[in-house]
Amino acid sequence: MTQFFLIRHGETQWNQQGRLQGSQDSPLTETGLAQAHSLAQDLSQHRFDALYASPLLRARRTAEIINQHQQLPLSTHPGLSERSFGDLEGCSRDERSELWQAMALRFQKNCIDVPGFEPADSLSKRAMATLEQLHQRHPQACVAVVTHGEWLRVVGNALAGQPPWSDATKLQGNASVVQLHWPALYASPSKN
Repeated sequence: MTQFFLIRHGETQWNQQGRLQGSQDSPLTETGLAQAHSLAQDLSQHRFDALYASPLLRARRTAEIINQHQQLPLSTHPGLSERSFGDLEGCSRDERSELWQAMALRFQKNCIDVPGFEPADSLSKRAMATLEQLHQRHPQACVAVVTHGEWLRVVGNALAGQPPWSDATKLQGNASVVQLHWPALYASPSKN
């Protein structure tokens, strides 16, 4: 059994500004750096066997700070990347709210027609396959994984037997941690 520590990156400039980030990147804020250092200190009581991060800068930087206490090779994995929101990336909350209202039902049903938008079911399959792949590499290990909010949310939905686009699992705060033992028992999402 693999014990995963699933970690969301520290706060970024776009998080602070309320901009939809997705596959775009912005640097950690001073708050985000402080969050990462505090988290690194909290996690220093654990000895990880492996440390992985999304290739996006915000996750890599958070992982680098955590690794100051771990001294492990830091590996990036494309399967840990955040969901792409396509042309919606960079939009502020206000800019999105108008679009969201017009597309809310289609968003829930995963049918948004936005160039570059990654459907939630695609993200869920990618995230669960990545966890299985990391488990196969580290079957009896403690593995830290630094990733993103939407990625973590769809994993939570899968484990709860909810559809990937469900709001059943709330978005984790920046620099938060969820522990998961894998293989996890989870129900198949119901077809709604």
